[in-house]
Amino acid sequence: MKYLTIDTTTKVTAVSLAEDGRLIAESFLHTAKTHSERLIPMLDQLLIAASWTLQDLEMIGVVRGPGSFTGIRIGIATAQGLAQVLKLPLLAVLSLDALAWAGLGRVEDLVPILDARKNEWYTARYRWVKGKEEVECLTLPQAVPTELWLEHLRSLDRPICFVGDATEKAKTRIEEVLGENAVILPEYVSLPRGAYAARAIWQRWQETGVGELVEPLYIRFSEAEVNWAKKEEARRRLEHE
Repeated sequence: MKYLTIDTTTKVTAVSLAEDGRLIAESFLHTAKTHSERLIPMLDQLLIAASWTLQDLEMIGVVRGPGSFTGIRIGIATAQGLAQVLKLPLLAVLSLDALAWAGLGRVEDLVPILDARKNEWYTARYRWVKGKEEVECLTLPQAVPTELWLEHLRSLDRPICFVGDATEKAKTRIEEVLGENAVILPEYVSLPRGAYAARAIWQRWQETGVGELVEPLYIRFSEAEVNWAKKEEARRRLEHE
């Protein structure tokens, strides 16, 4: 089965083409341009490079969050549009689940950390089943204060492998708190990649075998939604005074 994956949950635009779980081609771009500027040109170039056409595709996969609110919406809208036009099944995976593939084969716990702003990370904790390409989720995806999460991980007293777009910036602090238990993968490995999404989507397809209704996973409200809620609360208070 030939399929396309799209991941725009961070500042990285990651697109891949795969067949039966095997990576055929991937495109990675981490520049100042927006996802809306990058995504379609990257897809066109990748199809040409692989000698594929849109009509060759049999499935569309997308990463649905958590991450950038705008990026999530762009990725899902593009994937939904392609799936609808091409009449293909659409599947989705979480950004943290996809990033877990960066640590395939490692025995230590794997912790993706994505910048959630406000001194918080989107994060979870995984462990690969030794000798198998199976991952166990030990701590469910959440938005958590960075220092609180690091203190929790330190209390586990075991090697922790970090991946994700927040890793490079937080490297010094992670090593200060966890010491020798901190395992920091290189940035080119720990950033979101099309290859990771391709493997995660294929695993999802093997589990379900059908398309699904894809909804974004934001975990928490956006800044605009928080401000709107505050204004509504203030308005209601005024009305009752």
